[in-house]
Amino acid sequence: MTSPRGIVFGATGASYVALARRAARTVRRVMPDTPIDLFTDAPLADAVFDRVHILDQTTTRPKMAALRRSRFDRTIWLDCDVIVLADLAEVFDLLGRVDIAGAHEHYGSSPVAMMQTGPDDIPPAFRQINSGVLGVRSGPATHDFLDRWASEFARRGLRYDQPLLRELLWDSDLRLGVLPHEYNLMHMPYLMAGNDRMMAPRVLHLPHLHVYDKFIADPSSPLTAGEILSPDELMELERRMASDRTLGARRAARDVLADLLRHAPALERPVRRLWHRWRR
Repeated sequence: MTSPRGIVFGATGASYVALARRAARTVRRVMPDTPIDLFTDAPLADAVFDRVHILDQTTTRPKMAALRRSRFDRTIWLDCDVIVLADLAEVFDLLGRVDIAGAHEHYGSSPVAMMQTGPDDIPPAFRQINSGVLGVRSGPATHDFLDRWASEFARRGLRYDQPLLRELLWDSDLRLGVLPHEYNLMHMPYLMAGNDRMMAPRVLHLPHLHVYDKFIADPSSPLTAGEILSPDELMELERRMASDRTLGARRAARDVLADLLRHAPALERPVRRLWHRWRR
């Protein structure tokens, strides 16, 4: 019997499992009542996970099997190298309208992003979906899609799953929902280039967490942004979280004034001219 909503991790090998345990604790801080499952290659006792599922065979890409075997009607898959900063319930809500949800790959001109696994007529405008954060709605069509992703990945002996995912999505009739990059933020300069009218990140996705042993030294503690970000980046993150109205922040006085002015166009234009002159 399936459950309505849940988070799924997959990890094989001690270091990845340790990182998954820390990442799961970041989920637990902001989504305390959401079930979290782990798919792994060895038994594990850790209260952060509601269930631990043993994979049928060792694999470096457990996500296809984990998503296919998920007990949830609506599943969010997370890679082990993430820090979840805010409730992701709205992704579950989106899965009421789409079959698969994911954010664009940030680095659209990178070697992996440029890989072709099939026809070369897929336009660059149909960018890869980064598979580190994926929402999937359970059903026959998505199950068939996940089975094909797994079988083709193994049959072709591929190293990276995203080029194949792009090819299969291009050929699929599944409804794809593209998440804003705040749900899978990998390029930290985007954080510093933003302002308080932009959404705050929900998920930081940081592949270099795999590189350093210090990040897996204590699996019983959650990962924190302070371990990763510079002081300036951390300050900007905190400021953005505090000002994000989609996270419950109050409207700024200037936004209230701007809304009032929009109802009085004759007054809005001179006020805006004065504002821009003052800003120079």
